[in-house]
Amino acid sequence: MPRTALPLGLVWLTAFNLRVVMFAIPPSLPAIRSDVGLSFSATGSLTALMVLTLGAASIPGALLTARYGARRLVAMSGLGLASFTATLTLPPAVFWIFAGSALLALSIALAQPPLLVLIRRWFPNAITRASGLYGNGLLIGNVVGASLSPYLVTLVGWRDMFLLWAVFVLVGVLLWLRLTPRGNVAAPGLDLAAMARDRRTWQVTALFTFQNLTYFTVSTWLPFLLRSRGPGYLSVVFLFLNCFPVLPLLLLAIVPWRYALSTAYYAAAGVMTALGAIGMLLGLADLAWLLAFMVGLGAAATFFGALALPALLAGDESEAAGLSAIMFAAGYVLAFAGPMSAGALVDRTGQVTAAFWPAVAGGMLMAGIGSLAPRLLARSRATAG
Repeated sequence: MPRTALPLGLVWLTAFNLRVVMFAIPPSLPAIRSDVGLSFSATGSLTALMVLTLGAASIPGALLTARYGARRLVAMSGLGLASFTATLTLPPAVFWIFAGSALLALSIALAQPPLLVLIRRWFPNAITRASGLYGNGLLIGNVVGASLSPYLVTLVGWRDMFLLWAVFVLVGVLLWLRLTPRGNVAAPGLDLAAMARDRRTWQVTALFTFQNLTYFTVSTWLPFLLRSRGPGYLSVVFLFLNCFPVLPLLLLAIVPWRYALSTAYYAAAGVMTALGAIGMLLGLADLAWLLAFMVGLGAAATFFGALALPALLAGDESEAAGLSAIMFAAGYVLAFAGPMSAGALVDRTGQVTAAFWPAVAGGMLMAGIGSLAPRLLARSRATAG
């Protein structure tokens, strides 16, 4: 355990850093817009730019992992993340806000496939637990970035806030270089075409995509559902969506349960998510905190399981990189169908509650796929073994 505790801690810290900067940007947008003079449409497009970059750059991340080695690529991506976070503060401000946001998202995307490769390499007998800890770092980074950044903007301004986060990320990279196991062995050659023909790839991708679609739909349209309830209630509801679901999921890094291959785990998560979304569809604003918790817990649980699957199912490190790259690419890009189709439904019906139909469908699909895919995946893994 002592030999693995330090690498595990650094995997968690790296995952935290990959999210804390990205989720620090949306709460800072009002201050950035006021200072720089962006239009509302330009301000809103920043988030879309980052999420699309996360999807588009995932496959290059897998290819670079095979070429340069996973540990080295994570370090290079971390240096890029620190550097490009700092560039957000440079003049001309309008250029660097967009360029820096795209480039830091690129750095995040390039780091994700090699991190899952390293989890498979460093923790071969504890892949599920290590993946759970990695997912926990991502979610805690989401929460800290979104909740702490508004206070930092008030205290030191948005430019100094990004400089502080850049320094924090840089410290994490230096610890990674100094303390993680040495060796930059490149993964075997990557055959993405073969991975795309493998049905396991799309079973894993479906789980990841539908939880993303559901989460982004709910987080986008909850403020519209609760617009008459005031900012205080909305803040509480978002705590139940983003923060409180993380607490029970901490157990996944400790409990010796192969949850990532459990049909009951995914089915329960999907049903819980669908029920929460149905409550929002019915306009139950007084119970929005409970409904948000159900959606947040179900989506986060599926997110944890999907993160573990590439390392669990892959026959070698090349497969792990390719599987994770396709999962991330499709999962982030296709997730935009949720908020976009929700907006079209609101325009067509004139009812904000109609926006939650895609989330209901996403939860049901999570439950359906979760009832079938793990069993099929486990069977194909056993056959391959």
